[in-house]
Amino acid sequence: QWDDHEVRDNWYWERNLDRDTKYREKSMALLAARARRAFAEYNPLPLNPDNPDRVYRNLTYGPHVEIFALDLRSYRGPNSENRQTTLDASSALFGAEQLASLKAALAASRATWKVIASDMPIGL
Repeated sequence: QWDDHEVRDNWYWERNLDRDTKYREKSMALLAARARRAFAEYNPLPLNPDNPDRVYRNLTYGPHVEIFALDLRSYRGPNSENRQTTLDASSALFGAEQLASLKAALAASRATWKVIASDMPIGL
């Protein structure tokens, strides 16, 4: 499961590391790309030919089990105190493409048990 600790605790794409002396590399995008590569090399997941960097996926185990593994880090908004009163870009977790893909896959699945694997607690 891809999570924030693969890169840096509570990371997001636009996080500013300029004043963080622990990091010589200040580009969060570069750090995330390196972490994603290490993650993929350590966890040999089947790659999506259309988007090899995509982490979210469906895995079917026979006719009875389908697992929907989510990626709630790559598409999230900036970290905050999480006290937003409305849904907007700052409260994003899924990304539109991933959410649409999940909904379509759940609707199309014929598995007896559908398991949603999430790196963060969510209510669906």
